[in-house]
Amino acid sequence: MSTILVYVHGTNGSGKSTLARGVLAAAGGVREYVPVKSGKEGKAGWTGTPRGVALLGSYHRACGGVDGFSPYAHIHDVLLGHADFADARVFAEGLITPGVDTCTKFAGYFDRAVFIALSTPIDDCIRNVRSRRARVGNVKPYTPEKLISKHASALRWADRLAAVGLETHKMPYPDAYNFSLELLGLPLPSIDDLL
Repeated sequence: MSTILVYVHGTNGSGKSTLARGVLAAAGGVREYVPVKSGKEGKAGWTGTPRGVALLGSYHRACGGVDGFSPYAHIHDVLLGHADFADARVFAEGLITPGVDTCTKFAGYFDRAVFIALSTPIDDCIRNVRSRRARVGNVKPYTPEKLISKHASALRWADRLAAVGLETHKMPYPDAYNFSLELLGLPLPSIDDLL
Protein backbone atom coordinates (compact mmCIF):
# COMPACT_ATOMS: atom_id res chain seq x y z
CA MET A 1 0.00 0.00 0.00
CA SER A 2 1.08 3.59 -0.50
CA THR A 3 0.31 6.85 1.25
CA ILE A 4 -1.27 9.91 -0.33
CA LEU A 5 -1.96 13.52 0.57
CA VAL A 6 -4.50 15.57 -1.41
CA TYR A 7 -4.16 19.26 -0.55
CA VAL A 8 -6.75 21.67 -2.01
CA HIS A 9 -6.28 25.44 -1.99
CA GLY A 10 -8.46 28.22 -3.32
CA THR A 11 -10.07 31.54 -2.60
CA ASN A 12 -13.33 32.16 -0.75
CA GLY A 13 -16.29 30.69 -2.61
CA SER A 14 -14.16 28.46 -4.85
CA GLY A 15 -15.64 25.26 -3.43
CA LYS A 16 -13.06 24.09 -0.87
CA SER A 17 -15.53 23.32 1.91
CA THR A 18 -18.10 21.92 -0.51
CA LEU A 19 -15.42 19.63 -1.95
CA ALA A 20 -14.42 18.55 1.57
CA ARG A 21 -18.04 17.78 2.49
CA GLY A 22 -18.30 15.71 -0.73
CA VAL A 23 -15.14 13.77 0.16
CA LEU A 24 -16.48 13.29 3.69
CA ALA A 25 -19.79 11.94 2.37
CA ALA A 26 -18.05 9.59 -0.09
CA ALA A 27 -15.85 8.35 2.77
CA GLY A 28 -18.90 7.47 4.87
CA GLY A 29 -19.27 10.59 7.00
CA VAL A 30 -17.68 11.52 10.31
CA ARG A 31 -16.57 8.55 12.40
CA GLU A 32 -14.65 10.61 14.92
CA TYR A 33 -12.85 13.86 15.51
CA VAL A 34 -9.41 13.44 17.04
CA PRO A 35 -7.88 16.54 18.60
CA VAL A 36 -4.09 16.47 18.41
CA LYS A 37 -3.51 19.80 20.12
CA SER A 38 -5.89 21.78 22.29
CA GLY A 39 -5.87 24.48 24.94
CA LYS A 40 -2.66 26.44 25.50
CA GLU A 41 -0.80 24.28 22.96
CA GLY A 42 -3.03 25.58 20.19
CA LYS A 43 -5.72 23.87 18.17
CA ALA A 44 -5.37 21.06 15.63
CA GLY A 45 -6.94 17.72 14.81
CA TRP A 46 -8.38 15.49 12.16
CA THR A 47 -11.70 13.95 11.20
CA GLY A 48 -11.75 10.19 10.71
CA THR A 49 -14.14 8.41 8.35
CA PRO A 50 -15.49 4.83 8.14
CA ARG A 51 -13.65 4.32 4.82
CA GLY A 52 -10.27 5.23 6.30
CA VAL A 53 -9.75 8.71 4.88
CA ALA A 54 -8.55 11.39 7.30
CA LEU A 55 -9.58 14.99 6.70
CA LEU A 56 -7.43 17.58 8.42
CA GLY A 57 -9.50 19.78 10.69
CA SER A 58 -12.94 19.44 12.20
CA TYR A 59 -15.98 18.98 9.96
CA HIS A 60 -18.67 19.07 12.63
CA ARG A 61 -19.74 22.48 11.32
CA ALA A 62 -20.09 24.03 7.87
CA CYS A 63 -16.39 24.84 7.39
CA GLY A 64 -13.39 22.95 8.65
CA GLY A 65 -9.98 22.41 7.19
CA VAL A 66 -6.51 23.53 8.11
CA ASP A 67 -7.46 27.21 8.44
CA GLY A 68 -8.72 26.35 11.93
CA PHE A 69 -5.30 25.13 13.07
CA SER A 70 -3.65 27.42 15.58
CA PRO A 71 -0.82 27.83 15.03
CA TYR A 72 -0.83 26.63 11.44
CA ALA A 73 2.48 24.81 12.03
CA HIS A 74 0.56 22.10 13.91
CA ILE A 75 -0.39 20.72 10.50
CA HIS A 76 3.08 19.10 10.43
CA ASP A 77 2.29 17.09 13.59
CA VAL A 78 -1.00 15.85 12.18
CA LEU A 79 0.47 14.92 8.79
CA LEU A 80 3.42 13.12 10.35
CA GLY A 81 1.05 11.18 12.58
CA HIS A 82 -0.78 9.87 9.50
CA ALA A 83 2.18 9.34 7.21
CA ASP A 84 3.34 6.50 9.47
CA PHE A 85 0.39 4.33 8.40
CA ALA A 86 1.10 2.14 5.36
CA ASP A 87 -2.15 3.07 3.61
CA ALA A 88 -2.68 6.64 4.83
CA ARG A 89 -5.11 8.66 2.72
CA VAL A 90 -5.25 12.27 3.86
CA PHE A 91 -7.31 15.17 2.52
CA ALA A 92 -6.64 18.80 3.47
CA GLU A 93 -8.13 22.06 2.28
CA GLY A 94 -7.59 25.65 3.19
CA LEU A 95 -7.56 29.31 2.30
CA ILE A 96 -4.20 29.87 3.99
CA THR A 97 -1.42 29.63 1.41
CA PRO A 98 1.38 27.29 2.49
CA GLY A 99 4.73 28.22 0.97
CA VAL A 100 6.80 26.15 -1.42
CA ASP A 101 9.13 24.90 1.34
CA THR A 102 6.17 23.90 3.50
CA CYS A 103 4.48 22.04 0.64
CA THR A 104 7.76 20.31 -0.19
CA LYS A 105 7.94 19.10 3.43
CA PHE A 106 4.31 17.94 3.27
CA ALA A 107 5.08 16.02 0.06
CA GLY A 108 8.08 14.39 1.69
CA TYR A 109 5.85 12.79 4.34
CA PHE A 110 3.87 10.76 1.76
CA ASP A 111 4.52 8.45 -1.17
CA ARG A 112 2.42 10.78 -3.32
CA ALA A 113 1.25 14.33 -2.64
CA VAL A 114 -1.13 16.11 -4.99
CA PHE A 115 -1.72 19.85 -4.67
CA ILE A 116 -4.87 21.21 -6.30
CA ALA A 117 -5.54 24.90 -6.87
CA LEU A 118 -9.23 25.52 -7.48
CA SER A 119 -9.64 27.56 -10.64
CA THR A 120 -13.36 28.10 -10.20
CA PRO A 121 -14.34 31.13 -12.32
CA ILE A 122 -14.09 34.33 -10.30
CA ASP A 123 -17.72 35.29 -11.00
CA ASP A 124 -18.84 31.97 -9.51
CA CYS A 125 -16.69 32.56 -6.42
CA ILE A 126 -18.18 36.02 -5.91
CA ARG A 127 -21.71 34.68 -6.39
CA ASN A 128 -21.04 31.86 -3.88
CA VAL A 129 -19.71 34.28 -1.26
CA ARG A 130 -22.66 36.65 -1.71
CA SER A 131 -25.08 33.73 -1.45
CA ARG A 132 -23.39 32.46 1.72
CA ARG A 133 -23.50 35.94 3.26
CA ALA A 134 -27.21 36.26 2.43
CA ARG A 135 -28.00 32.85 3.98
CA VAL A 136 -26.54 33.96 7.32
CA GLY A 137 -28.16 37.39 7.17
CA ASN A 138 -25.00 39.41 6.54
CA VAL A 139 -26.24 42.62 4.91
CA LYS A 140 -22.95 44.54 5.03
CA PRO A 141 -21.77 45.77 1.63
CA TYR A 142 -19.44 43.32 -0.07
CA THR A 143 -16.59 44.25 -2.33
CA PRO A 144 -14.74 41.38 -3.95
CA GLU A 145 -11.27 42.96 -4.37
CA LYS A 146 -9.64 40.72 -1.74
CA LEU A 147 -11.31 37.64 -3.19
CA ILE A 148 -10.02 38.51 -6.67
CA SER A 149 -6.51 38.98 -5.28
CA LYS A 150 -6.65 35.67 -3.35
CA HIS A 151 -7.90 33.87 -6.46
CA ALA A 152 -4.90 35.09 -8.47
CA SER A 153 -2.60 34.23 -5.56
CA ALA A 154 -3.91 30.64 -5.41
CA LEU A 155 -3.18 30.15 -9.11
CA ARG A 156 0.33 31.60 -8.73
CA TRP A 157 0.84 29.24 -5.77
CA ALA A 158 0.19 26.29 -8.07
CA ASP A 159 2.71 27.64 -10.58
CA ARG A 160 5.37 27.99 -7.87
CA LEU A 161 4.79 24.41 -6.67
CA ALA A 162 4.91 23.04 -10.21
CA ALA A 163 8.17 24.93 -10.83
CA VAL A 164 9.90 22.92 -8.07
CA GLY A 165 8.51 19.62 -9.34
CA LEU A 166 5.56 19.05 -7.00
CA GLU A 167 2.51 17.39 -8.53
CA THR A 168 0.14 20.27 -9.00
CA HIS A 169 -3.16 20.70 -10.82
CA LYS A 170 -5.37 23.73 -11.50
CA MET A 171 -8.99 22.79 -11.96
CA PRO A 172 -12.52 23.97 -11.20
CA TYR A 173 -14.46 22.49 -8.32
CA PRO A 174 -16.34 19.70 -10.19
CA ASP A 175 -13.14 18.31 -11.72
CA ALA A 176 -11.27 18.64 -8.41
CA TYR A 177 -14.05 16.74 -6.64
CA ASN A 178 -13.93 13.78 -9.03
CA PHE A 179 -10.12 13.78 -9.08
CA SER A 180 -9.93 13.88 -5.27
CA LEU A 181 -12.28 10.91 -4.94
CA GLU A 182 -10.23 8.99 -7.50
CA LEU A 183 -6.94 9.78 -5.72
CA LEU A 184 -8.35 8.77 -2.34
CA GLY A 185 -9.82 5.53 -3.67
CA LEU A 186 -13.39 6.58 -2.92
CA PRO A 187 -16.43 5.72 -5.02
CA LEU A 188 -17.85 8.35 -7.30
CA PRO A 189 -21.45 9.11 -6.33
CA SER A 190 -24.17 7.62 -8.46
CA ILE A 191 -26.71 9.88 -10.12
CA ASP A 192 -29.22 8.73 -7.46
CA ASP A 193 -26.93 10.14 -4.75
CA LEU A 194 -26.85 13.48 -6.51
CA LEU A 195 -30.62 13.87 -7.03
